[in-house]
Amino acid sequence: MHTQSCLKMVEEAKKEHKNMVDKVSLQADEMKASYKKLVTEVQSSSSRVCKVTLPEMAKSVARALDGLRSRYNIPATTA
Repeated sequence: MHTQSCLKMVEEAKKEHKNMVDKVSLQADEMKASYKKLVTEVQSSSSRVCKVTLPEMAKSVARALDGLRSRYNIPATTA
């Protein structure tokens, strides 16, 4: 009787352990997928910044400097 009770408890513990392992595994997979999505979005954003935003900002600054040179009659320097 005592042995059967112990075996039943062991079996229940094994089932609970398996459930916990499955939940942890599922959460780990979801975290990996979320991380991959985040990395993809960050790479896309940083690529856009490097390819589009920074050149646009450089052009804007160049136009502003040209406007100031024109306004104060400062000749453009050649480098």
